[in-house]
Amino acid sequence: MVLASSTTSILCMLLPLLMLFHQGLQFSGSAHRLLRTLDCRTIALEILVKLPYPQVSGLNNSDDKANLRNSTLRRVNLDEFLKSQEEFDSQDTMDIKSKLQKLKCCIPAAASDSVLPGVYNKDLDDFKKKLRFYVIHLKDLQPVSVSRPPQPTSSSDNFRPMTVEC
Repeated sequence: MVLASSTTSILCMLLPLLMLFHQGLQFSGSAHRLLRTLDCRTIALEILVKLPYPQVSGLNNSDDKANLRNSTLRRVNLDEFLKSQEEFDSQDTMDIKSKLQKLKCCIPAAASDSVLPGVYNKDLDDFKKKLRFYVIHLKDLQPVSVSRPPQPTSSSDNFRPMTVEC
């Protein structure tokens, strides 16, 4: 009787361990994605901090203001800002490129985005003014869950910085 109860208690301990070990073997880094929360409002504020406050009046064109406030044009305008950022600040001296790319996860694309006209930026100063106005009006952004591939350790030979996938 004593032998049976000790064998049973050992089996009761081994079964959960075996189940945990089995799940660990089944985990495939390429098959599973890790989730994390992206605080979209904070990202918008981080961009705003990087942009200089205009010395003279900001945006004067009422059409640009309406375009930048229009919630249906948010993603189109964001895509245009990303293109302009590459053109006017290819070295990313303002350190906003990655933040603009993260905002793509926060602002869903619409089916009709490809045919809608986005904001036009004439030069770097125009880009900064319009981007500042645009980001100020992103008040209703909510946190979103995004997936990202598992990241190797920094000691790994194939270390890459974190990439966010929407």
